[in-house]
Amino acid sequence: MQNSIRLQRTIAFLFFLIICISAQGRSVWVSLYNAMQVRSVVVSAYNGSLTASQNGRDQFTITDGQAVYVILADNKVIVSDTEGVVGSYDNLIIRGADSMSLIRLKPATPSAESRNYEEIVRLYADTDRIRLVNQVDEERYIAGVVEAETGPGRTSEFYKAKAVICRTYLYRHINRHESEGFHLCDETHCQAYKGKCRYSDLILASVFATRGIILTDQKNSMPILAAYHSNCGGETESAKNAWQTDMPYLIPLTDPYCTSLLNARWTKTISLDEWIVYLVKNGFKPNPNVVTDFSFQQLRRIPDYTVNDFSLPVKQIRNDWQLRSTFFSISVENDQVVFNGRGYGHGVGLCQEGAMEMGRKGYKYGEIISFYYKYVNLVPVSSLQITVPEFD
Repeated sequence: MQNSIRLQRTIAFLFFLIICISAQGRSVWVSLYNAMQVRSVVVSAYNGSLTASQNGRDQFTITDGQAVYVILADNKVIVSDTEGVVGSYDNLIIRGADSMSLIRLKPATPSAESRNYEEIVRLYADTDRIRLVNQVDEERYIAGVVEAETGPGRTSEFYKAKAVICRTYLYRHINRHESEGFHLCDETHCQAYKGKCRYSDLILASVFATRGIILTDQKNSMPILAAYHSNCGGETESAKNAWQTDMPYLIPLTDPYCTSLLNARWTKTISLDEWIVYLVKNGFKPNPNVVTDFSFQQLRRIPDYTVNDFSLPVKQIRNDWQLRSTFFSISVENDQVVFNGRGYGHGVGLCQEGAMEMGRKGYKYGEIISFYYKYVNLVPVSSLQITVPEFD
């Protein structure tokens, strides 16, 4: 009897996934391997065949398990297989035979890891590189982002919260790369995206459970800047301190959920001589007749490190010394300067490790969101007047 019930639940869950995945919505155009000047790439078919077309006409087929080699030459993409050159093209549209077919890309020059993409990949010459653009359903894109940003093994409510945040981020920045012919790229400044959500049906189910929902500012009813980071160290940072931009929904708050987790604490040690040289370089004037105390306590987040009448933004110190966060204190021990730090990242908005812990403690996704973002509303994006760039 129990096995029968378990089987019924499994079938129902899979049916739900099939319905969700088949319900196509708006497409997002994402530039792939965006930080690289890709000049050659291997394109292969996985779990089904692929068709390559140009100007609406089919050019060739890549069967399941087969690969072609694409290079940049004379401002065109040249395609070859094991038998020789297949053709020279201005642009190619590669699509799967069905929803299960995947397009596997493996940059060769320069070399990079292979990744699987759903639906459509466009290839064309663009300023001394092959531009690779994934045209993919919005929710499948969000699932890929959620997995890339957080990994598998989290709770459903955390994934739901994260899906809403990633979707909000998408619509806040939907025109970031409009002039380049796509909406977003796969770099972290546009949200990390590594293709198809690979490991977790739970992520897909959570994304589709919040389909179309984003966060808006109560003041202007527009998508918020849905900032997030790894760990806040017990206190989030304000947007005003971090970026000199006052946003009422991104304000400091005490976070009890992340303080015992992986990225809550860190240390870094340098010599006192190195520290003094660094401070002098930035305008500090040491007085040989005065014993200077270089220690610094940051029990709550403050914007500047101070010693005597000299100050330096903690944000600059973090960048210059590649520290994990701006939330640190300094002690001097045996001619060594010791940074005792808290948290990982800029500290603004949602603390991912704290939100994960809230999910484990049974909080619902709306409660997680309202804890980290103040004065916001959960609304369907279809209710807003957002202009989404369209591309040919």
